[in-house]
Amino acid sequence: MNIREEFLNNYLVHLKGALSRSLCEDWVQDYFTRTGIDESDPGTFPQEPDLFSERSRTIPMREASPMTWDAVCELLGGEDQIEERTLYFNNSFNLNINNGAHEVWKGPSSESPGWHKDGWFFRHFLDSPEQALLCLVIWRDIQPRSGGTFFAPDSVPPICRDLLAHPEGLPHTRGWGRFIHECKDFRELTAETGDVFILHPFMLHAPSQNPCGRIRFMNNKVVSLNKPMQFNQPDGNYTALEASILQALEVESLNFHITGERKRTEDFSCMEEETAA
Repeated sequence: MNIREEFLNNYLVHLKGALSRSLCEDWVQDYFTRTGIDESDPGTFPQEPDLFSERSRTIPMREASPMTWDAVCELLGGEDQIEERTLYFNNSFNLNINNGAHEVWKGPSSESPGWHKDGWFFRHFLDSPEQALLCLVIWRDIQPRSGGTFFAPDSVPPICRDLLAHPEGLPHTRGWGRFIHECKDFRELTAETGDVFILHPFMLHAPSQNPCGRIRFMNNKVVSLNKPMQFNQPDGNYTALEASILQALEVESLNFHITGERKRTEDFSCMEEETAA
């Protein structure tokens, strides 16, 4: 199965060993050195159950992981389609320190707290270019019950339908998690160091508990397009992302036009001026 087929079949792609273990270990050890945290001593861990680490390193995706670069380009129609500022990996790790460590373990389900769709920095439309893909970059092994993200692949169609029904656009505070009750496919991410999961931008996902005593190291990597997606190509030549949305809506093409104003922050900061819908 090629990358396009895997994405259309599952709304995600799992790239095994996409980053070298040596690069991952170097960056993780650098985090411990900078912060003074002793990974063998939980008493030195940060008090917050989850947080983002401070960014100090950046590397082009093409250089860090040719495998991820090739997959992203294939899914989105080539390098020219991708917004340049999103073509880098960095060490602003999304850390799950010990979220819910002292609570009874509960696997992924519609009752799991925190289901959401990413995209806090723009107004959401069906064709929005701001979040074309969500890459989960794994910097350390994630075993079961170790803070691996919960995700629901079958959440993509209901999110597509909701966005289609609102050409005026929706705020990032929409409350997308309401659609998790239409889903039946709930998964817990497990992975090895250097793996990358490329998720559909409309896929609901949620944090999980981490009772294992180890810090989970991951990035939530945004990849953006230069222009909005197109769903009515005369030649039917759609990117994998465009084709996946048409597939989810069960149509061959779509004459979609927005009726609201596109808005976004230029520094990926959270939009605050809109209210929930």
